[in-house]
Amino acid sequence: MEAKKEVVMRSLILGIVLVALGILGIVFAGNIFNVLGNIVGWVVAGILFIAAIVNIVSFVRSITKKDDDIVKPNIKSLVIGILAIAAGVILIIMPQMIVWIISVFLGIFLLLDGGFKVKEALAANKAKAKGWIASLIFGIIGIILGLLAIVYPIKFGTDVGKIFVIIISIVLIVSGITNVVHGVLISKA
Repeated sequence: MEAKKEVVMRSLILGIVLVALGILGIVFAGNIFNVLGNIVGWVVAGILFIAAIVNIVSFVRSITKKDDDIVKPNIKSLVIGILAIAAGVILIIMPQMIVWIISVFLGIFLLLDGGFKVKEALAANKAKAKGWIASLIFGIIGIILGLLAIVYPIKFGTDVGKIFVIIISIVLIVSGITNVVHGVLISKA
């Protein structure tokens, strides 16, 4: 009997907490996304600083190593190290810049993928294949989304990020409701 009460209480409490978190996630989706964007920006900056150190150490080793008394500095490593430091500093100062970077790369991908889909759809139409129109529609949608991501990267990235937070929040709410229902059903059994 005690085990049943424990399961019921755990299900009800977890359900209520998940629903509350989901509601907060929906209400504060923009703020949550901004915090997540900052964290991702700082993590990427940290990775860039590590890459910079590795490349600069590689450069220093290349100028201290002598090969038949000929010094061959690895300038490429120095340049990459300096660029990584610069990019890391920019992301520390403006971590939300990562949203711009991801949006532009996503936009390029969507643009290329959409273009390939349109090309394949037109080829399928010439070959009298069925279903080519769906490929054409998805290709056009991909091109439009790609252009939006490239032309308005911050707005696109922020909106997509907010939608992502809202979807996760809805999943939390559904999971919470499921836990509450589960707890109620167990209590009645």
